[in-house]
Amino acid sequence: MKSLSFVATSLLALGWASAVHAQDSGQAAEPAPEVNEDVLSAPGTIVVTGARIRGQLIVDQPPVAEYDSEDIAAFGGSSIADIIAAIEPATGSARGGRGSGRPVFLINGIRVSSFREFRSYPPESIAKIEVFAEEVAQRFGYSPDQRVVNIVLQESYSSITAEVEAEAPARGGYWRNEQEIGYLSINDGARINLNLEVEDVSLLTEDERDLVTASSILGVADEAPFRSLVSDSYGVEATANYAKAFIDNGSSISLNLTGSREESLGLSGLRQVDGVLEPIERRNRTDTLSTAASYTQPVGDFQLTATFDGGRTKTRSEVDRSTAAGYDISRSTTWNATNLVTLRGIAVEIPAGEIATTFDVGYDWQRIESDDTRTAFDTQLTRGDLSGGVNIVVPLTSRRTGFLDAVGDISVSGQAGINHLSDFGTLQDWSLGVNWSPFENLNLQATRIWREVAPGLSALGSPRIDEANVSVFDFATGQDVLVTVITGGNPNLRAETQSDWKFGANWELPFWEGTRLQADYAINRSRDVTLSSPAFTSAFEQAFPDRVTRNGAGELLAIDRSPVTLYETRSRTLSFGLSTRGSFGGSDSGESSRGGPPAAGRNAGRPGGGGGGSRFDPAAFAAMREKLCAAPTSGTPDLAQLPEGMRARLLDENGEPDPARVEMLRQRLCSAEGEADIGRFAELRTALCSEPPQLDQLPPQMLERLRGEDGEIDPERLKAFRERTCAADGAGGSPQGESQQRGGGMNPFARRGGSGGRYFVNLNHTIALENEVTLAAGGPVFDQLDGFVLGSGAIPEHTSRLEAGMFIDGYGVRLSSNYLGQAELRGSGLPGSSDLFFGDLVTFDLRLFADLGEILERDEGFLKGFRVAFVLDNVFDGQRRVVDASGLVPEAYDPRRIDPVGRYIGVDLRKMF
Repeated sequence: MKSLSFVATSLLALGWASAVHAQDSGQAAEPAPEVNEDVLSAPGTIVVTGARIRGQLIVDQPPVAEYDSEDIAAFGGSSIADIIAAIEPATGSARGGRGSGRPVFLINGIRVSSFREFRSYPPESIAKIEVFAEEVAQRFGYSPDQRVVNIVLQESYSSITAEVEAEAPARGGYWRNEQEIGYLSINDGARINLNLEVEDVSLLTEDERDLVTASSILGVADEAPFRSLVSDSYGVEATANYAKAFIDNGSSISLNLTGSREESLGLSGLRQVDGVLEPIERRNRTDTLSTAASYTQPVGDFQLTATFDGGRTKTRSEVDRSTAAGYDISRSTTWNATNLVTLRGIAVEIPAGEIATTFDVGYDWQRIESDDTRTAFDTQLTRGDLSGGVNIVVPLTSRRTGFLDAVGDISVSGQAGINHLSDFGTLQDWSLGVNWSPFENLNLQATRIWREVAPGLSALGSPRIDEANVSVFDFATGQDVLVTVITGGNPNLRAETQSDWKFGANWELPFWEGTRLQADYAINRSRDVTLSSPAFTSAFEQAFPDRVTRNGAGELLAIDRSPVTLYETRSRTLSFGLSTRGSFGGSDSGESSRGGPPAAGRNAGRPGGGGGGSRFDPAAFAAMREKLCAAPTSGTPDLAQLPEGMRARLLDENGEPDPARVEMLRQRLCSAEGEADIGRFAELRTALCSEPPQLDQLPPQMLERLRGEDGEIDPERLKAFRERTCAADGAGGSPQGESQQRGGGMNPFARRGGSGGRYFVNLNHTIALENEVTLAAGGPVFDQLDGFVLGSGAIPEHTSRLEAGMFIDGYGVRLSSNYLGQAELRGSGLPGSSDLFFGDLVTFDLRLFADLGEILERDEGFLKGFRVAFVLDNVFDGQRRVVDASGLVPEAYDPRRIDPVGRYIGVDLRKMF
């Protein structure tokens, strides 16, 4: 039998291969390379096995969806912002209309100060993404109306990225172009990111879509050339980010600074002043300066996180008067400063597990100053919001501890908080929830939520803007008219009271590997609801007649669409989400397309990608050993270059390097005996990889793991073992044969190395079961699903969102689809009025991309890291058809007005240095 040290070193190397394979595939390693328990217990033996990636979130609820680096490559995105957009079906809130847009973000399991801090990072810097249900947001000091997205970054990464995009509608009319350059470095716990982005969009007018708008000006038949469908706009944004983790004390900091300017020019027709015709222009400019910071520090068994996000935004709008010379000006300046401190940790341990608690305290400050030339008084509003809260999660039963494990895992959670607002007094909120996992792959949740919410300062104090000559369908007359639309703030809004139920189920399908099904049922009830942007409908005019201006003949002249307060709203929604990912293809030797080794070539050669994929690379192992042995014996060596699985075995329970374990590894590998062991392992590897393999030279422990139930060597276990151990260059023989070498075969999508490609599918479907508005106690009820809509646009019962894609050998494709079901808007019922009927609409967006360096096997030069992407949005040029009772399309709902872009094509060139 070989010496103990020889066995230890051999198992270390083989464990590395198994751990990296398990990490890349998201699955446990196959039986063949597992280590005998007797060997694991041998003194001085160091074994690396698959382990949770550092930075993953550990909570009692399973993720709604998760993606590893290979899945993320299939999205074909250029930044983390692109990836978040691609997984939107999984990240959207299931709380009916409560979802507040972008989810809560964590980086490596830690709350960040702002989305700006990391949104421009390249997708290649991501090791894993996890999406969790809304209830998890409470653990980080937020209300349960946003899902949680945890982004685990690579521990070592560096790149400079340059990108150019050029896009335009297939019908022509205007262009959009964007240029972006960015730098990111992740090394030794520090992240530095610089990014500059410039975007330019040209003007699109109505006549370029063959629309005709009659003019009231004598001698002018058509004003369409002077009415814009897409404004001429220009924007530039620069951002700088810095973050640093201090391994010695477990603390971390992050800083962000972002500045941007956006300018736009729109046209609203013609005016005649002193006999001179000139276009009516709308000119807008917005300047924003933002900064953010965060600090994290362990405090005993707790983690303290403090974040700050603040900025100033100045907006200036100039709108030409429609019947006189000059223009009106609207100006607003807003300041905001958001501060939040949370303390998270384990309060006490009970038989069923650990009681997790979160304490939060925050202070938000906002101020808005606005003025316009149409009103006599300026608006100045300031709000201070002092908040505090506590969240507690108590396990009642646990399979892990064996306490009442027959019923599965049950935990209850409670949250309570207060907000003292300087302009609205004290508001309260609380929630209670239960979380039950009767089986390992099934999780059920029920949550009761009650909140008081104040309207935002923008809804209260935005400046008034009058936009002339807006095309509107008058439901009272069934005619298309040009009116003035008024927007701005409403200082008379009231605080809203929300009372909700949410029920959810998360099932990891046992018959479909890598697939989760999420179902959510939400019941929302609210009083004194702020409707920020009401639409003009017959129901709106009936509910708020003072917001609609008509002349003596009943002709529509103006609509006031500033925010209003609704007495009560009620809604119920049912949503389903399906998330799946996996591998496909495989080698000609019969490797299964499901459950086989995942695509491993994506990381090869990628900055920070780890080089060897899921195969054992002797050269990489030797380089790792040399670096470890060259590090000073005093202090902790840099572990960033070690494989993730090996690092996991060297960390203590707090995720920090364990000096004793590190020293044991160093002594074993850096001694003369260890150096000799590596040479002996090379001999063992040669015997294993030869044709046929020389099994008589393998240690008994390894042979035992290769045997089947009949005591004979299992061919499948041996095959899998050899594939992981022998596939690297210079292995001394490949078990896959020459047919699997690079470039073999006629299939251009055959995965090099024979391990197939990757795919993902995210599908979400929502059914609106109820949506009603009551204007007063005992007053009229408006059923918005039946067409009596007060909000913006018709409300369909069914909506769906799909994101799917695959990546293989440098080629990739992503398909996005949206579905809107049928809907209607009711007329007034008076003579001449008409209902409007909205047809259903499904659109498909396609993104094809190719990594030329990988396809053409260029490991250096310009083509390395060069990607070409083709964008085709709305592939079939789908447009929603809206007709009145007579089957005619009203001018205001002409598809060319609703969607002037239609089919959209573009090219994206991206180079990584």
